[in-house]
Amino acid sequence: MSAEASRTARSGGTRSVLLEGAAGLLEEGGVEAVTLRAVGERAGVSRQAPYRHFADKATLLSVLAARYLGRLGEAMAVAAEDPFEGLGAMMEAYVRFALESPPRYRLIGGEMSSSPHREVHEAARAVRERYVRAVAACQEAGELPGGNPVELAAILFATVHGAVELTLYGHAEEEKGLGDPAKLVRALLARLRRD
Repeated sequence: MSAEASRTARSGGTRSVLLEGAAGLLEEGGVEAVTLRAVGERAGVSRQAPYRHFADKATLLSVLAARYLGRLGEAMAVAAEDPFEGLGAMMEAYVRFALESPPRYRLIGGEMSSSPHREVHEAARAVRERYVRAVAACQEAGELPGGNPVELAAILFATVHGAVELTLYGHAEEEKGLGDPAKLVRALLARLRRD
């Protein structure tokens, strides 16, 4: 542990140091690599320190997932005058977020989807609500078909999620029409867009 990290830990930043350690382990080896013991070792703190901040691995991962969901929400907070362009940019931000770090994406998209921890559900709800508002704005502007914005947002999300998963599993082939997931999402939006 560096002298700077040691000072951070002593000055009350132990929780942050532990979360950074967990993030590093997640990136290197996925969820399986994240244990409270390994996180403590990586952070250079005592064996008991992780247990003082997190009841168990699930709690640690939930806090980490909520943090990532917050970052995703920030990335999706695209300012655009045109609602349709804003929605497209938002969906592309989701694709970038997922492809930049598959372990992080898998944590928020799968591992933590059934988490009992409230902060994960609150962070996921904030992202989902932002997304539904963007779809509703497009509907109000006459850019997308009317109807229930929650349902249309779910259809769009399922498409972007599926496109990302296909890419991560190596099935993104142009000859199958499954190239760049961001391009696929733009194509779907273009087909849905009202003239």
